[in-house]
Amino acid sequence: MKLKTKIAAVILNSAFLILNLSSCYAWWEQKIPMDSDTPQVNLSDFLYEEKPITSLEAPVQVIASQGIYKDSIKLRWEEVSNAKSYRIERAVKMPDSAGNYSDPEEGDFQLLEKYVYNTTYEDKILSSAGDSNEEYNYKYYYRICAENIGKGYESSPYTDISNPDTAAKGWLLAPPKNLSADKGKNDDSIEIRWDPLSGATAKEYIIYRGQNPNGLSMEEIATVRGNQTSFKNEIAETEQGIEFYYKVCAKLNSGETSAFSGLALGYSLKYGSPSVPSGVLISDSQGNSTSSISVKWDNTSVTPNPGRTLTWSVYRTSSADSSYTLIKTNLPAETNSIVDSDALKPGIFYNYYIQAVIEQDGEKIKSPFSQTGPGEDENAVAFILSCPSDVEITDSSEAGMVNIRWTPAIGSEEPYNIPYTYNIYSDTDQNGTFAIPLETNFTTDLGSDGWYQATVKKQPFYKISTVNASAVESDKSYTVAPVPEAPASVEATKTKWFDELNNLNCNTNEVYPVKITWKKPETDNPYGYNIYRSTKTDSSFRKLNEQPVTAADSNGNFVYIDENETARAGTYYYYKVVSINVLGQGKKSNNPANDTANKCRGYGAITREQWFREYNKTIQHSQTKLTLMHKSGNTDKLGQETVYGDISGSLFYNAKISGLSGDVQMTYKDYADFSIADNQEFGPYFVINGNTNTKAGMDTNGNMYGTVSCTGMYPGGADYSKLVIKGGAAGGGTYEVKTFDLDGNEIFKEASISWLVGEE
Repeated sequence: MKLKTKIAAVILNSAFLILNLSSCYAWWEQKIPMDSDTPQVNLSDFLYEEKPITSLEAPVQVIASQGIYKDSIKLRWEEVSNAKSYRIERAVKMPDSAGNYSDPEEGDFQLLEKYVYNTTYEDKILSSAGDSNEEYNYKYYYRICAENIGKGYESSPYTDISNPDTAAKGWLLAPPKNLSADKGKNDDSIEIRWDPLSGATAKEYIIYRGQNPNGLSMEEIATVRGNQTSFKNEIAETEQGIEFYYKVCAKLNSGETSAFSGLALGYSLKYGSPSVPSGVLISDSQGNSTSSISVKWDNTSVTPNPGRTLTWSVYRTSSADSSYTLIKTNLPAETNSIVDSDALKPGIFYNYYIQAVIEQDGEKIKSPFSQTGPGEDENAVAFILSCPSDVEITDSSEAGMVNIRWTPAIGSEEPYNIPYTYNIYSDTDQNGTFAIPLETNFTTDLGSDGWYQATVKKQPFYKISTVNASAVESDKSYTVAPVPEAPASVEATKTKWFDELNNLNCNTNEVYPVKITWKKPETDNPYGYNIYRSTKTDSSFRKLNEQPVTAADSNGNFVYIDENETARAGTYYYYKVVSINVLGQGKKSNNPANDTANKCRGYGAITREQWFREYNKTIQHSQTKLTLMHKSGNTDKLGQETVYGDISGSLFYNAKISGLSGDVQMTYKDYADFSIADNQEFGPYFVINGNTNTKAGMDTNGNMYGTVSCTGMYPGGADYSKLVIKGGAAGGGTYEVKTFDLDGNEIFKEASISWLVGEE
């Protein structure tokens, strides 16, 4: 709504000619509809003001589904008034070695969706949910802001992940884990077992069975309550000795079901089954080779009856996949070892099982599996020599040095306690050979945080390998690189003209872009930079660029133009530039909160028309303080008075009759009512000096005269000499506006602004 002003009239002579004095300026500023033949405004109207909507509130009651859907996470939040769409960002966190999750930082969030027009959103995580997707171990964090670009409202801050009402953390519904089945334990049943759901509560579990090792064509055989984690499958005599494959899924109270678990192989004993194989040994295959595992067993532990043929089968499970994989079959009776090199992966524990198979007259009868699974007395666990699974670079207090940190290689822990050493390699090329080690056979005490650490010379890239006591070396780890130093001299323009502005348009709020410039760090050479913006100094930063800024100009300056779609006059924007390496990693940036010179604080120039609108807010507010001009009696409006700005300065009002004309003079001296962004620390929004005067004759026609100059957030000036008064009110003409930057350089030279500006 607009500010309305009481209209002052002065009786000029005995013919009761009414000459509007203060009204002329007020009409012009407020754009009251012009009709000089009828009363313009009811004299009894009272002054009122409603604050216009300029920005949006952040969404509240943000909820993310937690263990409800097997392939997606669904979000919902309360509708924000005047919001047209919502912007969603997501951060994904993996557990550390202890299974804990750290809260994400600002830089961890990535844009997920720009324009969401509802207050619900489905984040599709998996296109095909399976039993071993890594995503089941992740936590997903979401933050949302409200937008209305079409109306030009300032976007809301992002939701605060530290606030319980807006902390949206979700995860997927994982399938039941660690499914296992009896293998020859009984002749009349096969019991299957699984772990209870993690992160969700099952209403029931549905059990399926089939004979295909690929898990196809399985039939549902039972449903058990959600508080049960086992099921005994009764076996008919005709099913004894047959290998069955089982899988389980969970069903929630909502009706949602999980993906299927991994397959579990099970079978019952058959009359005449061989005894359990024993003597399985893999003690020389724990970190001794980079590509193979040797498995041995006592081939005399099973003795077939005369006339029967004995063969061996070898199965394998892993810490990554509990399904039983058949490695070897039909091995002759005299065989007592194999070498497994079938798709072995580093960092994974493998368990091996031996099965004896007796054949007579074409019929095969299988023994129970060897009792070599996890937790059993003859646990046959093996692993290949592996590099550390986690490696990172941190800063060092020593000049020219960095800290390289890594977690111990598999086999360092109990009960193995293998005394590894480590080789640390560096290279100047991400895809280099990493042939020359910086450190050889390095060893140090394990830190309390579960990491090893070495201080080494700063190089572009590093890898680490593991070395065992036999001097066998593992493959090298993934490549890591130091996080680059923060950029230097980060600056954002403030209502400033720059060359690129010639080719750029203002947004719907008539605000022009901001140019951000910076230089590379003095002691580093980052691969590129990411740019972030916020209306706060310490939070809610939004990443602006889709691709890193990598090229500097001829003067060594990096440049980014922020064409902020919703930037509004009167709003400060803070910019953070993060240096990144070629791997896309980076955390170091300028710190807006510590930028006492406010160099990284910026805002765009505004059009002459918008300058007038912003300046006029102070003019409007100043008139509300005057008393003479609002009196009901016409002659009562004559006289002088002085009012004072809420922040500084004064407004002198002088209404008088001069000959056959009425003259209203309003003189501003260092007048200021408003602080920038309503924050006194930022200083006054507009400081006005000059005159806005009105003079009209007996026919109630005339003109305004006088000039004003303004300092503050948007320096500029206005000349009133071309504004025409008709019938006691503004009826045409223009006023001349020019604007400057904070250094006094002209942005927009003086040009005409229609007297109708602001009526919209």
